Amino acid sequence: MNLEKYLQLKAARQKALEEEFGTYRKLCLKCLRSEKACFCESLNSFETWAEFRILMHPKEAKSEKVGTGRLANICLENCKIIMGIDFSKSMEIQSLLKNPEYSPMVLYPGENSHNISERPLKIGNKRPLIFVIDGTWACAKTMMRESRVLHHLPRISFNSDTLSRFAVKLQPDSRCLSTIESIHKLLDGLNSWEHENLGEKHDILPQTLDRLVQDQIACMNDPSRKIYRPGNPMDKKEIKGLREWDKRKLFFEEKNYRS
Repeated sequence: MNLEKYLQLKAARQKALEEEFGTYRKLCLKCLRSEKACFCESLNSFETWAEFRILMHPKEAKSEKVGTGRLANICLENCKIIMGIDFSKSMEIQSLLKNPEYSPMVLYPGENSHNISERPLKIGNKRPLIFVIDGTWACAKTMMRESRVLHHLPRISFNSDTLSRFAVKLQPDSRCLSTIESIHKLLDGLNSWEHENLGEKHDILPQTLDRLVQDQIACMNDPSRKIYRPGNPMDKKEIKGLREWDKRKLFFEEKNYRS
């Protein structure tokens, strides 16, 4: 093959790649939604006294199209996402746990968890450092089991007496909440005991979820979007997604955390 022929083939391959990748949607690097569907710029973030670390399962990070953990992270200024399954060797978490400024705890239900809806925390002047597990219930149990670094931490929970607003997700129970709803309920409790002084700032969390749900419903009703067109046969990934819907998110029914 002479040089001229090689350069022609190279140019043809380059053009084909540009045409192929040019068809893909540009994504927002914050929420991983398409730039057209992204509404990050309209969100008003707020600062909390508590520090949050969202421990996100890799499946949630890579596969979940309407996950709420990322949106919660955008709204919370004192928050960061850490991805993984076993966090025992995480240098970042180890460093946080050694920081005397914080009182660490994990948002997770259980018989011995501290119900913030019923009584305040006894942490003095320390800042709450709250780890929030973000994933399906099955994934959350695996993450807790594997992450021994979380085993000795106090657990915090709340009374779940409201219905989930996550209308585009099928929950195991109507009172099961998404990650962003769980954080909102937790902040409600912290606010009521004056561990926080938020007023109504944290209400941006359920409002953000409402916006996400409205956008998803609009997409489903848009006939120009083939994936949502009524009557179209579902591919294997969509079917798998439906089967996994009944495992969604953290929730606080006793039957779900008893081993």
